[in-house]
This record gives sequence, structure tokens and C-alpha cells, in this order.
Amino acid sequence: MSESRYLERGERILDAAAELVLRWGYRRVTIDEVAKLAGIGKGTVYLHFKTREALFLAVLIRDSLGLFDQMIAAIQADPAELLPHRQARRVYLGVMGRPLLRAMFSRDSDVLGALAHETSIARLTEMKLDLTGELYGLLREHGLVRTDLDIPAQQYALGAIQTGFYLVDPMMAGKHELDLESRADALATVIRNCVEVAGTPDPDLLRALASKIIALFEQLRLVMVAGMHGTPPKGD
Repeated sequence: MSESRYLERGERILDAAAELVLRWGYRRVTIDEVAKLAGIGKGTVYLHFKTREALFLAVLIRDSLGLFDQMIAAIQADPAELLPHRQARRVYLGVMGRPLLRAMFSRDSDVLGALAHETSIARLTEMKLDLTGELYGLLREHGLVRTDLDIPAQQYALGAIQTGFYLVDPMMAGKHELDLESRADALATVIRNCVEVAGTPDPDLLRALASKIIALFEQLRLVMVAGMHGTPPKGD
């Protein structure tokens, strides 16, 4: 089978798995049902994904890659998008528009079940923390973020703030309701006031940093892509 056909089949499997997990939740979806919806045999699914957990992790990774691509394109178009408050706003809007990512960020056990606590998801989170650590190191070096807290403390504070925005809606039902854009704007304001240095950044500095920041994103993107579909078998 050619690589293109192999990858196309892998995408059909991921499409089927994503549709079913949103419809029924992770606990109820079986490989048999994924195979049936994708129009292939059960054994073919295992040619791509060795376990059920690996399949659904790949579904989450694919959604994450779509968000990464949006962020890279945004920084290429406007280097100011590399600033933490702009990134936080874009990530929030991207996650809220992707039900599976929203379930992952909020640890929604109804949708993801035990997968929400899988070691593999924890590893994905760890890689993203490593990325933000390098990102904040660059921004601190060039005077774009505050240095009164060390990087781990800043990451903790930012994680707590962002997680709160993903979890707070049910608690606010019927009170102070905001549309999605207004919530994203509120998050951006909090992040800017929390970690960024006051003032307008030098556009030349932002342009100079953009390629370095994009390289960090692309490095993590390659790690996430690696092995998502497995290795195409040789021959037809």
C-alpha cells in the first residue's frame, strides 16, 4: 500500500473515532464500532494503532496539531501573536471550538473517561510545559515578561488561570454570562497583567523573535506527528 493511501485510511479511522467518542463518550466506543464506521475491518485499525488508547490519543493529537498550525500561521502573519496574552486568547478560542480538546483541557470524564488521566496525555502536557518554559526563557531574556517569579511559578500561575477559564462556565450559569469573544478578551487581559511587562513591545524585536518562537512550536509539532499513523507496511 502506498504511503498516501495508508495515511488517508488512517485519517478515516481518526474521523470515525472522533465522531463516536463525541457521540457516546470514550467508555462506550469499541474498536469494532470505529472499524464499522470507517468501512474497514477491525484488524486494519490495529495496523495503524496498536491499542484503543493509542487510537484515541492520536485523535487528540490531531486536534492539537490543528491548533498548533493556527498559532504558527498567526505568528507568521503578525509577530505580536507570540506575546503570552495573544497566545492565550488564540488557544482559548481554538480549544473552545474543538470539543475533544475542550474535554481534554477540562478533564471531562463523560467524554474522555479514563483517557483523561492516561500517562500518554500527561506526557503530552509535559511536552507543552517544556515548550512554554523555553518560550518564557526567550521572552524574559528580551524583557517582554516579568521576572519577579521564576519560570515554574509563572507556568503554575498561568495554568491555574487558564484552567479556571475552561472550568468556570457551569459555576456561572445564569450569572454574568459573556459571549466567547468576551471571555477570550478577559483571559487575555488577565494574562497580560499577570506576566507581561507594561508598555508596547518593539516591533523589530518581535519580528526578530518570531522565527525562534515558530521553531520551538515546529519542534514540538514534529514530536507530536511522529508515529501518529505508524509506519506504512511495505508492498500492496
